[in-house]
Amino acid sequence: MGYRLGRRGFLAGMLGVSSLPLLGSLSAVAQDQTLRFFGYGDGTNFKGFFDAFEKASGNKVSFEGVPFSDYQNTVVQRFRTGNSGIDVFLVDPTYVPTFSKLGILADLTSAFGEKSKGKLLPSDIQGANYKGKMLSMPMWESTQLLFFNKKLLAKAGVEAPGVSPDARMTWDKVIELAKKVQAAGAEVGFGFEQVDRYYQLQVLPESLGGGPGVKGDDLLTVDVANDAWLQAGKWYGSIFADGVAPRVPTDQEMIDLFKAGRLAFLVGGPWLIAEFNKADGLDYAAAPHPYFAGGKAVTPSESWHLGVAADTKKAHLTMEFLNYVGLDKDGALVAADSTGHLSANIDAGAEVLSDIPKQNSNLKDIDTLMRYELANTAIRRPRTLGYLQLEELVTRAWSDIRNGSDAAQTFPQLQRELERSFKRIER
Repeated sequence: MGYRLGRRGFLAGMLGVSSLPLLGSLSAVAQDQTLRFFGYGDGTNFKGFFDAFEKASGNKVSFEGVPFSDYQNTVVQRFRTGNSGIDVFLVDPTYVPTFSKLGILADLTSAFGEKSKGKLLPSDIQGANYKGKMLSMPMWESTQLLFFNKKLLAKAGVEAPGVSPDARMTWDKVIELAKKVQAAGAEVGFGFEQVDRYYQLQVLPESLGGGPGVKGDDLLTVDVANDAWLQAGKWYGSIFADGVAPRVPTDQEMIDLFKAGRLAFLVGGPWLIAEFNKADGLDYAAAPHPYFAGGKAVTPSESWHLGVAADTKKAHLTMEFLNYVGLDKDGALVAADSTGHLSANIDAGAEVLSDIPKQNSNLKDIDTLMRYELANTAIRRPRTLGYLQLEELVTRAWSDIRNGSDAAQTFPQLQRELERSFKRIER
């Protein structure tokens, strides 16, 4: 997860004004039984569970989307008008506090607060709640894996890493092996799927004990220039300076490099598995997410929730949809399977994980590994009202380091920028 915001400062400015009123009543009776769903992309990834819901309920779902990088700004802009034209929309759970402050999320507590217990992962329920209210419906979960090309490793005489958490490698070991495979003919030794996004790179300073970049009771004290952040940034910059990781590629280009058999090691999410399984001639497997020597093993987690627009006039329909996709096992299973995600629904999630090794014999026991990571090493992004600024500016800093900037200068500058930005947040 993670976003590069389209217009710096727009959402930060929004947080300096009072919250929007709840514009719609959940008791309103809808005449049009078409659910208006707002998300990113062209809707292809969501069609599977839209169709399943339409078949189960007899109600239609219409999709409207914008480019991924524009999503968060567009959501807020739509609600500024007083008539968003949205019934249900994708919610990154880290933005729940922000969206709550802006008043754009309907309160789901009475409908799902008690019903969700025992059906959804407790950590996801926690992410959906803010100030005693359930404001979103958890839909998916995530973790990260170290994918590797078995043919490239074998050609270089590198033993394939094990899948057990006990076989977890350090970052330095992974880069050592990546350079060896690269020397034996691989075009690219190592890469991050999401290149410089906060979601994937938060774990670097966290593994060294540096925290998520904010601290304090309200998580509004900036802390991105401590020794751990500087050490993580120096390491990150070194893999691009050494040429073992490429500076240029985008997320999709990294994925395509791996599918084409040109990349030895790739850190990425389990949603890539279905795509990799379809790639012609790709012989791959996966290992535990790396960590820093002397540090702790930590892995990214959480994924998209669903929110009900505060100004919707289709209360019954929105609740029926959220129940189907979130709490109903069959609906949650379709929502996960059709998009390649893990599920926040406990029963559906167990089935999704168990099915993965059946699809590819190279992934034997990968379900056991992911269960371990979700239970033992998963961390979540900070639920701070400054997350919009934190994500945008930290992502830009990682990008600068990737392209040659010195972490020793970049992170102290980031510290100052974030401190100035956070001063504008209404407490």
